[in-house]
Amino acid sequence: MDIKSNIINALKKVISEEIGKEIDIKLDKTPNLELGDYSVNICFKLAKELRKNPKIIAEEIVDKLKAMNIEGVKEIKAVNGYINFYIDYSEFAKHLLEDIDKKGNDYGKGDKKGIKIILEHTSANPNGPLHIGHLRNAIIGDCLKRILEFYGYDVETHYYVNDMGRQMALVVYGIELFGLDKEKKKDHAIAETYVKINKYLEEHPEEEEKILELMREYEDALEKNEDNEVVKKFEFAVNYALDGIKETLKNLNIKHDTFIWESSYVRNGMVKEVIKKLMETGKVIKEETYMLDLSDFGIQKKMVLARANGTSLYSTRDIAYHLDKLSKCDVGIDVLGADHKLTAEMVKAALKLLGSKEPEVIFYEFISLPEGSMSTRKGRFISTDELLEEAIKRAKEECNKRGVEENIAYDIGLGAVRYNIARISPEKPMVFKWEEALDFEKVGCPFIQYAHARCCRILEEAENKGIKDEAVFNYELTDEEKELIKMLDEFKDIIRESAENRKVHVLANYLLELAKAFNRFYANCPILMAKVDDNIKKSRLALVKSTKTVLETGLGLLGINCPGRM
Repeated sequence: MDIKSNIINALKKVISEEIGKEIDIKLDKTPNLELGDYSVNICFKLAKELRKNPKIIAEEIVDKLKAMNIEGVKEIKAVNGYINFYIDYSEFAKHLLEDIDKKGNDYGKGDKKGIKIILEHTSANPNGPLHIGHLRNAIIGDCLKRILEFYGYDVETHYYVNDMGRQMALVVYGIELFGLDKEKKKDHAIAETYVKINKYLEEHPEEEEKILELMREYEDALEKNEDNEVVKKFEFAVNYALDGIKETLKNLNIKHDTFIWESSYVRNGMVKEVIKKLMETGKVIKEETYMLDLSDFGIQKKMVLARANGTSLYSTRDIAYHLDKLSKCDVGIDVLGADHKLTAEMVKAALKLLGSKEPEVIFYEFISLPEGSMSTRKGRFISTDELLEEAIKRAKEECNKRGVEENIAYDIGLGAVRYNIARISPEKPMVFKWEEALDFEKVGCPFIQYAHARCCRILEEAENKGIKDEAVFNYELTDEEKELIKMLDEFKDIIRESAENRKVHVLANYLLELAKAFNRFYANCPILMAKVDDNIKKSRLALVKSTKTVLETGLGLLGINCPGRM
């Protein structure tokens, strides 16, 4: 029983008969249950077309709707031009909870779309560990992948490995001069060597030519498809860093399907082909370098394609990667920092010149920690490893304070990090605050995990007492029950909105509101007390079970585990 669709379809039928065409209709939630469950203001839009008072239009439409006996609707009222719909909760709750029980963690899952998406996220340079800026990218990307797959898309995730350019040449040369600290985690050891070589070059600027030579040698070998010593040195350095990065991603519950190396597009000749095709457009100007004029696309800054000596640049290789990626999927999605906006627009314009489709881009703003929130020297970046370690440490402290088993600290700490980032809209800058992330009372993931654990505890107690759940609902439901039922019904719409609009925070914020609705229900609706009627007990237990299912499914789509006991 999809009550919202039933209402919208009935409204469309009545209005199309009235004005001779179909119009889009959006149901709004009412501010309180006295005004019904859903409302529409369509009569104000129709007033001009029908040349009637909205109040009269509403009353006429209500008369026709009542005659249609909309399934799941108990009452319809016209109030000052609005049309308010009252749900028949006894019938609706029975159908909804039986559906959730039957589908379990597949409740809200979309049908297969037959559409392939390639989603690129994280893609941090392999010259050190992931830091908190990369963390926002990785979590948005991973959550989105899970949501899109659940909604019915075929999703492949890419990590685009920047193994070319000056940064990697510095790492390679740094390893030659200083080696690697084998006692350290691999990506951290690479970062230490990277810092050393930068300091060394500041003191020995004459050595800079050796870096340029390394870059030239690497690209030359790739173009010839050779695997010489220089290629092996770059591959060793990149793989060494990636080993550490992959370990961090695993600890974050993130896995990429494919790691695509930037150099592969030099090796297979695609980069040269891209430069050749862009030259043929007549938009390339040779100055000190080869520049692509994109003024036809409203971009005044020219895009540098290649150096005067013919060696390629990141921008050209990025275009080649996108041409390849977009040829293998129906939709390409990139997750990028807001500082990449101009570059992304340039790549899109170049792709248009080459007759290719464009990627969708999700931009996210900067993330930071409050000053002094971790004991680190000012100016030093905070690695994701440190942040996660700190989160688990603080989660253990919270567990000890509350007399909760320490072994769930990982799930709480990781959940705190992932949720606190996922809940903020990506276009908003954010400060990662520990008191919010690890909040058991109001806004943090532990609050949601605790609601789920409470559901588990109630269901265990019921099982021990031999009380079964059953969606009977043959009584007058409380407002708290109605609100919770309506929230559970919304889950399908939330999944659709999160997937179609690529908005992870929509699901994250819904789960917080669902946990709050459950807590209000728990506080006001006795479940297992002896004085409670058996049918009410069974019905409320069914409501607890459905809430547990939806919280579990939703948190899983954010890559968060439910400890079950807290």
